[in-house]
Parts: sequence; structure tokens; C-alpha cells
Amino acid sequence: MKEEGGRRMDAAIIMSPAGTALICGAAFVIVAAGMYAAADFLNPILFALLIAVLMAPFRKKLLEMGVPPVAAAALVMGAVVLSSVFLVWVLSTSLIQMGEALPAYQEMLGTQVERIRSFMPETGVPAGEIIINGDTPFRPSVVSVLTGLATLLAEFFLVLLVTVFFLPAVGERHALGRYSDVVVGYFTGRGRTALATGTGTGLFLLVTGVDFPLLWGVLVFILCFIPFIGIWIAAVPPIGMAWLEYGTPGAAAVAIAIAGSNYLGERISVTPDTGKVPDLSPAVTIVSLFFWTRVLGIPGMFLAVPLTLAAKTLLESSEETRWLARLMETKRSEQ
Repeated sequence: MKEEGGRRMDAAIIMSPAGTALICGAAFVIVAAGMYAAADFLNPILFALLIAVLMAPFRKKLLEMGVPPVAAAALVMGAVVLSSVFLVWVLSTSLIQMGEALPAYQEMLGTQVERIRSFMPETGVPAGEIIINGDTPFRPSVVSVLTGLATLLAEFFLVLLVTVFFLPAVGERHALGRYSDVVVGYFTGRGRTALATGTGTGLFLLVTGVDFPLLWGVLVFILCFIPFIGIWIAAVPPIGMAWLEYGTPGAAAVAIAIAGSNYLGERISVTPDTGKVPDLSPAVTIVSLFFWTRVLGIPGMFLAVPLTLAAKTLLESSEETRWLARLMETKRSEQ
């Protein structure tokens, strides 16, 4: 009887909220450690799954229009390939042109540094403290760019191959059905923001004459999918380019333009449908961003929200762990 009572007590402790949280936390640490060890192998698979989840609604619409399954998958994958080719073209041509124009940028840098040095005596800061090393210029050659792109394309081919197998599965109503709805809803809102911010930034840079407006607009669009810090990481290169060409006023104008474009993009993404998507609180989003970046590297910055939403969806599938999922939500999603 004592042994039976002890077993019941142990079971009660395990099934308590604290015990459930402890078990879930331990399991999560074990899984995260395994993902850290296999990051190079997992990253292409996770990106393939994400692409398949995002493309599944388009494939479903094509099927509803009477398009054969094979043709629908081919059209969806063709759109992904064309988008990727466009990004590779923008990146490669811009890097090569930037390398060719590097001597001119070094001259611009010298001019801006001289302006700063002329300002230093007025502020009491010795001009000698400014150190600029112009003897080691970075000039990417065509060979180095093509070599890097070849490696990127090899990994991208693996992603596409895995996506082809994932695409039919994620559209079905099983465990991924709920997760697909949540992730697509999130990326729809982020996509509106990214498109508005990238387009606004590119157009402003084009009108003001800052070099490589298409590159910076595409960069802003891509990095906007990194929550909170992505837009500011993307803002550094165009602001630096504007500073080289137009000085501090130009850099300030570009910074204001990017911030304004992002503000308008955030307003565009706030629609009635957004409230139907279970969102993550800012604290959870920030912690997950740094955590998954530590586990998976740079790809973790883009995968942080999808992976955290996946964990949240799993927690919602059980009554014992649903309260943990509620802690991850914002007040808006609870309404």
C-alpha cells in the first residue's frame, strides 16, 4: 500500500504544472543540443519545410482551379526558382560592380574623413585618433563571386529537392495543418511589411541617386523577415553608402526614409485577419531569435519564429501543456 501510494504521489508530481514544465524543458534542451550538433544538416531541411509550408496555399489554389497535381507543383517550384535566380543576379552583379568602383569609394571615404578631422579641433578631440587603413581594400573578383554562388546554388538545389517531397504533405489536414495556417498567417503580415519597406527604401535611394538602390531594397526586403533587428541590420549598408556620397545629411535622410517606410509597412500589415493568427509576445520573440541563432547559426535568425511557432503549436495540442503555449502569446491573440 505504501508503494502504491508513493507511486501515485510521484505520478501526481509529474503531472503537476511544474512537473510538466520541467519535463518539457528537459526534452527541449535535449532536442536543441541535437539540432546544434547537426545544424549544417538540418538548416537546408528546415528551409525546405518552411518553403513548402509557405507555398502550399498557392498549390492548393491551383488544384482547386483544375490544374493537375504535377503541373501545380511545377508551377509553384518554378516561381521559387525564378525568385531565387533574381536574388542571385542582383547579388552577383552588385558585388562585382561594387568591387570595380571600390577605388572611387575609397576616395569618398577619404573626403568624409577629412571633413571629420576638420571638425575635431572644434570639439576638442585630437584628429590623430581617427585611424583609417586604406591599404587593404576588399575587391571581390568575378572568380570569387562565382565560386561563392556555386556553393550557394548547390545548397539551394538540395533545398529544392527536399521541398518537392514536402510540398504535397504540408497541404493535407494532419499535424502540419494547424502549423501551416499559423506560419502562413505570420509570413503574410511580415511579407507586406517587408515589401513596403524594401520598395520604399529602393525608390528613395533611386530618386536621391545613392548607388545600388536595387541591392539595398532587396536586402531590406529579405532582412525584414528577421524580427526586430533585421531592419536595422539592413539599414547599415545603404546609410553608409549615402554617407560616403552625400555626407551626414544624406545618411540621416536615408535613415529617416527607411524608418518611415518600415513604419508605413507595419501599418499596412495590421489587418483584421492578423488578429486571428496566434502571435508571439515580444519577449518570447527576442529570446527565440537569439536562442535559435546560437543553435543554428545565421539561418536561425530567419527560422526563429517558425520554429518557435512550431513549438507553440505542439504545446497547444495537449491539455497539460496548453497553459505554456498561452504564456507565449500576446494579449491581442488572447482576445
